[in-house]
Amino acid sequence: MELETLYAKIDRYVYHNNENSYSIVRVLSEDDITHTIVGYLPLLSEDVFYEFLGKWIKHDKYGKQFQITSYKKSESQSEEGLISYLSSSLFTGIGPVTAKKIVDKLGSSAIKQILDNKDILSEFGFNRIRTEKLYEQLLENQTNESILIDLYSYNIAGKTAMKILNKYGILTLDKLKDNPYQLINDIEGIGFIKADEIAKKVGLEENDPRRIKAAIIHAVYQYTYQNGNIYLTEEQLLNQVRNLLKFDFDLSIYLDDLINLGEIIYEENRYYLFNNYQSEITVSNQIKRLNKPFDDEVDKNYIESLIQTIQIQKNIEYTEKQKLAILTSLTNKVTIITGGPGTGKTTIIDGILSVYAIYNNIKLNKLDIEDIIGLMAPTGRAAKRMEQVLDLPAKTIHRHLGYGYDGLFKYDHKNPMPQKLIIVDESSMIDIFLAEKLFSAIDTNAQVIIVGDVDQLPSVGPGQVLKDLIDSKTIKTSYLNEIHRQAKDSNIIKLASAVNNQALDNNNLVSGNDLYLRNSFNDEIVNIIINQVQGAINQGFDIIDDIQVLIPIYKGDIGIDNINNILQDNFNETKDKKITYGTKVFYEKDKVIQLVNDPENQVMNGDIGYIKTISKTKDDKDYLIVDFDGNEVTYDKAGLENLSLAYAMSIHKSQGSEYKIVILPMVRQFMHMLKKELLYTAITRAKDFLIVLGDMKLLIYAANNLAEKRQTTLKIRLEH
Repeated sequence: MELETLYAKIDRYVYHNNENSYSIVRVLSEDDITHTIVGYLPLLSEDVFYEFLGKWIKHDKYGKQFQITSYKKSESQSEEGLISYLSSSLFTGIGPVTAKKIVDKLGSSAIKQILDNKDILSEFGFNRIRTEKLYEQLLENQTNESILIDLYSYNIAGKTAMKILNKYGILTLDKLKDNPYQLINDIEGIGFIKADEIAKKVGLEENDPRRIKAAIIHAVYQYTYQNGNIYLTEEQLLNQVRNLLKFDFDLSIYLDDLINLGEIIYEENRYYLFNNYQSEITVSNQIKRLNKPFDDEVDKNYIESLIQTIQIQKNIEYTEKQKLAILTSLTNKVTIITGGPGTGKTTIIDGILSVYAIYNNIKLNKLDIEDIIGLMAPTGRAAKRMEQVLDLPAKTIHRHLGYGYDGLFKYDHKNPMPQKLIIVDESSMIDIFLAEKLFSAIDTNAQVIIVGDVDQLPSVGPGQVLKDLIDSKTIKTSYLNEIHRQAKDSNIIKLASAVNNQALDNNNLVSGNDLYLRNSFNDEIVNIIINQVQGAINQGFDIIDDIQVLIPIYKGDIGIDNINNILQDNFNETKDKKITYGTKVFYEKDKVIQLVNDPENQVMNGDIGYIKTISKTKDDKDYLIVDFDGNEVTYDKAGLENLSLAYAMSIHKSQGSEYKIVILPMVRQFMHMLKKELLYTAITRAKDFLIVLGDMKLLIYAANNLAEKRQTTLKIRLEH
């Protein structure tokens, strides 16, 4: 669509976000017609005409709006406008009378004349101090507008342009010309591709050393973060950089520079980003620190007798493997318990807590039990589930570490957590960076029990911490592979087991009391999902807490985004109040997911809640309140970029959570994502019912398609 120009001056700001400069503004055109413009703007003078470049859009609620991409002060200004501009709040010490004198004498080019020769102000009674002040204010205003115009010419507009200007100020253009690739480190939302585009516009050659070094860093970053790796090999690095830069050359001199600067770490034909390397080293060292013998000998016989006592108290009979897991966990400083659903992980943790309490003469119902026993999990949902099944307080790892609004942690290697027993559930989700924070903050005298299903998807971030800890064989590990009596009748668990063992065939693809498999064509699936959700609601299940659609991709007819919109349209009947942000539309009672960590409000990436209220402030600004399991968080309009609908979500985002009903579409559109680990994780999210729709052959395909092995060296470091 071709962009249009709107000549107008500011009437009033309806909304302005100070952090990112997103604004909704009423403007008056040359013929005195009021329009609404939306976009990323600094606070502009209300008395000057601007040329706004953009396009007309139709808003569902507010009607026709002009969405701007750039702006500049209009070449032609009325003398009345200049008088108002100079006497506005942008400039201190000038009233309407003085402003009129200046414009009457200097005319419509008054600002240019003052900037060319500030001493001209002495004619109007300005002393040296007043002259300098007005000149600096005029210069800053003109400079900012000039910088923004230049940024627009580099195809940097809106929010990103304002971020750059706010970061660098008057030095913006100098910074861009000196090294546009510095933007990658300094400005969120700018990666190598965008920085490279700017570099070409400021005249950097394709073989400029700054470009090649930035490409190397980007190649390592992209390969590690996209694939969860900690390092890449020389061959992988060369291929990545050549694919990025599209020409061949000798990398060695540039790699040597980056290695000397410490930005890239080289070790035995492996190339690491500094942070990845350092975090892995730290995790290895911290595990070794914690995994030492007890200072005082543990009474193994007493613990064995307590296990027998707990069996009587709880009217339960542990298997030999469960008894051994409890004993092992309590007679070693660091241990691991791993197993799939139905193998008794929760039963063992409950037993460990009961025996630990008696052995150490602790009452589990003590008010300060959280300071003695730390139960934690990577996500809020996982921590809440842990709390419910164990009937003891549990928190996220971040909350236990004292993650503050400033993004810093209260507890670290200098100030360890107070707990003497740490139990970490859903540990397959922990990446190398969170592992570094966690293990560094555990007291040397504490016992640590790491619990998780090693066959699930590994963390979203780099590393495979649980797998590496187990594979190193340096930590006592209890392997649970026996499905217990109460779980043996579950078709969900049977299906999960067949997938995990790569033993799935047509004989396993049979519906049962808790499993519904339906071969369906793509064009039927959406309607079947709607019918299944409606049927579940009719039976008393709740769409917020009990029902979850899991999908591996976002785009397409059966992608997360479209299914979310369809489920919102069909099942949210509270449409009296709504709020929009870009293409997002939210109503009260909508199920939503947080997309980034927000330590200030104690809500983390992946937390699920529902919209409790949509309203307006006293000055007519939209806001909404989301209830995250009792934690109510307020979002203004700009904050909605961190929120999305959650009737459907990705399988990765669902990790650490359980749902009474899981609906899992399986279509060929997903084939590039379908791996054994992904399918196994999706199936094991279902607690009571699993509904699989689509092509059942894809289940067999996925079960026999393993994810690529991650490149990590934590195992090696632990072994040596």
